[in-house]
Amino acid sequence: MWFDTGLGQIYHPRAIGQRQGRLMFRILSLLPVIIPLLAIGCDRSSTTVATPATTRALTVASLSPAATEILIGMGAGDRLVAISNFDPRRQATKDLPRVGDYQTTDWEQLAKLRPSVMVTQFAKERLPAGLVQKSRDLGIDLVNVPITRLDDIDTAMLTLGRAIGAPGAGELAVAQLKQKLAAVTASSAGRKVRALIVIDDSGREVVGRDNYLNDVLEIAGGSNVVQPGPSPYPSIDPEILADLNPEVIFQLLPDASPQVMARAKQFWASMPNLDAVRNGRVHIMNDPLFMQPTQHVADLAEQFAAGMAAVRQ
Repeated sequence: MWFDTGLGQIYHPRAIGQRQGRLMFRILSLLPVIIPLLAIGCDRSSTTVATPATTRALTVASLSPAATEILIGMGAGDRLVAISNFDPRRQATKDLPRVGDYQTTDWEQLAKLRPSVMVTQFAKERLPAGLVQKSRDLGIDLVNVPITRLDDIDTAMLTLGRAIGAPGAGELAVAQLKQKLAAVTASSAGRKVRALIVIDDSGREVVGRDNYLNDVLEIAGGSNVVQPGPSPYPSIDPEILADLNPEVIFQLLPDASPQVMARAKQFWASMPNLDAVRNGRVHIMNDPLFMQPTQHVADLAEQFAAGMAAVRQ
């Protein structure tokens, strides 16, 4: 079973331990408070917990890597004064303090920074009461943006645009994302390609239904070989993988080391009877942004579409 941390990333219990340094970054939009993602999928509304308005210039502390990336994409990176512990290293935020994650919050640092807005990514019913109260005590507007499905990214963009006093920026970001995804859909006409998305280096952790990665796969012309089930991110064994026998495999390993990439390639070499392996259609991607539920899902959709185009020929 996979869990949503509330930080736009998805973790498996085994990642909290021997593979913590690698998998704790992942699932990323994702992207996210430990709660089964199905529970989050039941609530797709964004929440703003308002505190008394001030005349300070609007600044933002983002405790969500996905929210950080969305704000940067909206041209609001200069509003950021702090980021989360799990934000990837990037030039735009290299000098910003890291003030928390789904388990901890550096209130001392936040008290010094006094941001106008703090962004989190919890399921609405899992938003800690203490977090809400402490934010109010410091005069910080707490903006919560749960993201599970593709449409939730649009909602988050609109919510963040309003939160920083630039609703037009959020609307423009949504329009641009929809335009790019529509272009991918138009270019991917034809039969659906039987595809599998893998999110670890052992071929066991895969993407099921009811999540934004599956939504992106379908937009790109794919048909997920993993059937609907209780978990959006199930685990499978090699026997099940052989029965699924996808035509194409996309393996998402954000920011993976050479050693991790080598293990992934070694695993697929041990499965030569799979159609995807036999035909050279296993695509291993290590872009650190591809598993975050942000505007970059359009780039991921393009990669999915490109990987499936050869199958249709």
